[in-house]
Amino acid sequence: MDITVHRFPVLILNALPVNDEWRFSLDLAACETATNIIRHALNEDSHRSHRRFTVEFIASDISITLRFMDEGSVFPAERLQAARCDAFSDQTMTQESGRGLKLILWYVDKFRIEYSAGKNITLLEKLLVC
Repeated sequence: MDITVHRFPVLILNALPVNDEWRFSLDLAACETATNIIRHALNEDSHRSHRRFTVEFIASDISITLRFMDEGSVFPAERLQAARCDAFSDQTMTQESGRGLKLILWYVDKFRIEYSAGKNITLLEKLLVC
């Protein structure tokens, strides 16, 4: 079943035993991740209709993990490293480039991107502590 990003919060986040701020944080990180995949990995190319990405929702007793997978362009690891270096700088939040990565870093507890078997795998994890 395909679930659009807009329906994601309604179907999943509302069922979690967390407050609205927690839900907003994960929702924002998920939307930023999806936007980055569409804009950068899949290059917003409408002629590549076969290009898709998937999102897996993994729940445990202590956290929620979202696993995004796409077969688009390889994500440059140095971009995430650069975002990590100044993620909490107020000055860099006004810049367009890398702002989405910084927002993700702010709102989740763990953020990792790897490349394996021809796929970009992006993992977001948020602890179930409010």
